Amino acid sequence: MSKKENKKVFVIDDDKSIRWILEKALSKAGYDVNCYENTENIIKNITKHAPNIIVSDIRMPGESGLEMLENVKREFPKIPIIIMTAFSDLESTVSSLKKGAYEYITKPFDIKEMVSSVDKSLKNKISPESKTNSYLSKNTSKIIGNSESMQDIYKAIGKISSANVDVMILGETGTGKELIAKAIHENSDRKNSPFIAINTGAIPTELLESELFGHEKGSFTGAYSQRIGRFEQASEGTLFLDEIGDMPPDVQTRLLRVLQEGEFFRVGGTKSIKVKTRIITATHKNLQLLVAKDLFREDLLHRINAIRIELPSLRERKNDIINLADHFLKEYSEEYKIPLKNFDEDAKKILQKYLWPGNIRELQNICKYLCVMVKNNEISKNDLPKEIKESEIDNFVSRNWENLLETWILNKYDKDSKDISKAIDKIYTSTLIKSALRLTNGNKTEAAKILGWGRNTITNKMNSALKKIK
Repeated sequence: MSKKENKKVFVIDDDKSIRWILEKALSKAGYDVNCYENTENIIKNITKHAPNIIVSDIRMPGESGLEMLENVKREFPKIPIIIMTAFSDLESTVSSLKKGAYEYITKPFDIKEMVSSVDKSLKNKISPESKTNSYLSKNTSKIIGNSESMQDIYKAIGKISSANVDVMILGETGTGKELIAKAIHENSDRKNSPFIAINTGAIPTELLESELFGHEKGSFTGAYSQRIGRFEQASEGTLFLDEIGDMPPDVQTRLLRVLQEGEFFRVGGTKSIKVKTRIITATHKNLQLLVAKDLFREDLLHRINAIRIELPSLRERKNDIINLADHFLKEYSEEYKIPLKNFDEDAKKILQKYLWPGNIRELQNICKYLCVMVKNNEISKNDLPKEIKESEIDNFVSRNWENLLETWILNKYDKDSKDISKAIDKIYTSTLIKSALRLTNGNKTEAAKILGWGRNTITNKMNSALKKIK
């Protein structure tokens, strides 16, 4: 049997140009490619041609890519299937991954990355069957965003949900850490068991142990009856520990033991309580820095840090701001029974320029204010709060960045300094790259165009300049 016989690919897409470019690229990479414009008779064609891999669009006339995925996995569970789409959201991403998709790729895609994904799927051809559970909760649908950074979050949720592993979510205040934790729980096998959230930084130290582990009657002053703690309440389900970085050292020690042994004692108790609770933690703090300051246990960090999701700030997903704002306006319009309002173009531009230090929570609160306070159905820039409309950082940076740079140089260096231009060039280059990537939501090709560079140039500069800056 020739090598090419082991490299047969089906490409399914109603877009002729996509079929053409994938056929050319995959054929050049040594694959035997069969192209189809829809999924009609796909099972029959699989039986006849025995493909090793399938690459399919998700939205097509007739049977969708998700329906095809489910049908093919039922008959041919070992064939890797790569799903691609121009309309990615959490629901379709999680659903396709849970139904057995090897990978989920958003259009427009980098052709080299697509070929690489096909190569990887061939090497990992025997993939485990996924349960065809298409459950997606109401809370899941509240996660909004089509930016590239959010696509990575959706994929992570899809892969993590079905695995019984503890997860740590990192992100600035207001980025939606609890919403992501709920999405993981509600798309897992634990979805019918409790999801319990607790902010460990909001509970006094002397009460936190009792809150988490419960207590026996008479175990301390005021313990008039037995209390079941959050760990027991969430057994078979998920316990979300928000702001884990604020947890006192004594409680950290008890938490580590529960995670390692799956059992604990209530405060004042003598009976060991066994639980099967999944832990999802979250923090906006740098836990490594807290470890260095002896404020957080290093062994606990290693225990909870096995799987990590890092949420982007709102300023890093500018393309999602208007969709989120429109969603909140609609939500509050229905809640307060007020006519639906819309942003005019000038207001939208200002919203996208603002840096949103409070992230999604700040945007949500401002939309609530605008929904209630603005009389007209169209929201103009004059209706926006002063801190957004007259963003000081925009005005300051646009007028004074040269003076700021000069002040920084004079404070950092003296007359005996050497090669300061090289050091500043590195900072300048890294700042250009980071800014361009933020403007394009992490798309290297588009960032290179903005900077006037080739894609290889930006990749090479990222590998050299950015690493040296860190």
